[in-house]
Amino acid sequence: MKSNAGTVSAYLDELPAERRKALETLRGMIEKAAPQAKATMKYGLPTWEWNGPLFALAARPLGLELYVAEADLLVRRKKSLGDVEVGTASVRFKRIEDLKLEVVAAVLADAAERRKGAAKAPRT
Repeated sequence: MKSNAGTVSAYLDELPAERRKALETLRGMIEKAAPQAKATMKYGLPTWEWNGPLFALAARPLGLELYVAEADLLVRRKKSLGDVEVGTASVRFKRIEDLKLEVVAAVLADAAERRKGAAKAPRT
């Protein structure tokens, strides 16, 4: 869902309860893994930047998505992320229960760790 919301909270408030709860869960995990990351709205999506784009969330008509700029971390854990589709830099899922949240937490933490002291986002 592309939104005109001006804040991450406003974006989430626009969603139906189940979808909002799922993305709020991921938001909390992102903010725990990368407390230095700045939450903004870019391209109509909630994004977190730290030395460049790092994470984003999206509510799409057919599901939800988590974007991770450190794409190789997703590819490396593709089979252990749960009942999801993994794209180049995103994880697509229908319900939060489809994700293995402990694996997602590890991906988020590893991505944030890479950004410590980084001058800019790496090229992928």
